[in-house]
Amino acid sequence: MKKRVRKAIEVMIAASLLISTLTACGSSSGKKSSGSGVKKASVGTLEVAWFPSSIKSALTTVAYDQGYFEEEGVTVNCDVLLSTADSLTALSTGKVDVVPVGITLQLQFMAEGQDLIFFGGSAQEGGAIITKPENTEQFAELSGWAGKKWASARSYTGDNIIRAKLREIGIIPEQDIEIDYLNDDTSIVQAVSKGQVDVGYITADGVQTAKNFGLDLGIKVGDIDPCYPCCRQTTTSKVVQEKHDELVAYQRGLIRAYKLILNDHDNAIDIMVRQTGQTEEYVTEALYGDYASRYNPDPAKNRVVDYAAYLIGEGIIKDADISGNVNTEIFREALDQILKEYPDDPDYLALKEFSDKYDV
Repeated sequence: MKKRVRKAIEVMIAASLLISTLTACGSSSGKKSSGSGVKKASVGTLEVAWFPSSIKSALTTVAYDQGYFEEEGVTVNCDVLLSTADSLTALSTGKVDVVPVGITLQLQFMAEGQDLIFFGGSAQEGGAIITKPENTEQFAELSGWAGKKWASARSYTGDNIIRAKLREIGIIPEQDIEIDYLNDDTSIVQAVSKGQVDVGYITADGVQTAKNFGLDLGIKVGDIDPCYPCCRQTTTSKVVQEKHDELVAYQRGLIRAYKLILNDHDNAIDIMVRQTGQTEEYVTEALYGDYASRYNPDPAKNRVVDYAAYLIGEGIIKDADISGNVNTEIFREALDQILKEYPDDPDYLALKEFSDKYDV
């Protein structure tokens, strides 16, 4: 059963992302912000798996576009690998040093003893419950789901959050609820719109599509499980040992990108439209909509451990302690260095407060 579940997740992830050739990241805009622009001494090079159409890797994309990595002293070569499974293979064989997307597949491999390390975050939360307007009230609470039909994608982080929260109130997925597992947000939106299912879960990427179909957005999954982790920054212990300084410099770039995304909406939208090829409407909803992910570079160790417990409860990963697979020191070192430059910056101080809460 576990093998079938993992295979299904791998297939769904691969289906939602296409494979391309290795290349450099998209062009830099030359626009700089959120830092001094003074280039630090070079510490080396990182090969980073890049997902050009993905909003989830916004921190990496913005940092590259704005030249933050270069300014922080690390050369980042972006390798286009549009499948999470393929990017993890590239990581395990040393072809890339960092994978900035995915979490569930990594946790499966970690539980099986593979050498993977989370050293930062890309996104947290994001995603919505959708239904027809006439059913909105019924699905305003998870308690209304018993006996209904739900559409989701098994690879989605929020899917596992919802399943765990349903169990907590005594509703057993696939026993008390019929579930249709589909490949992507568009398929889920269409199933709800056609009345093939009663309710659906979609990621932040599908929210605009749901609106276009006239569906109502209900529960924000982040409200029932605040700060749950989505995509993580993944590396290996070998890279941590051999390229520690490069990873710290890379994290400094992500922290600066975090600040830009928080404060310079027009610039962030422009960057992501240009780099991803997505529409401005799509990017705006995915970056700043009510159901959007929050783009936070913190590892959020405690929340990752919590999410792993959900997966263990669902039988997706075997019972294993993955706390040792979350490295918080690299992020904290990078943040401390940023705070030495900007000790009174409220955004960086807020990031430290977040880390103090979730990385202990």
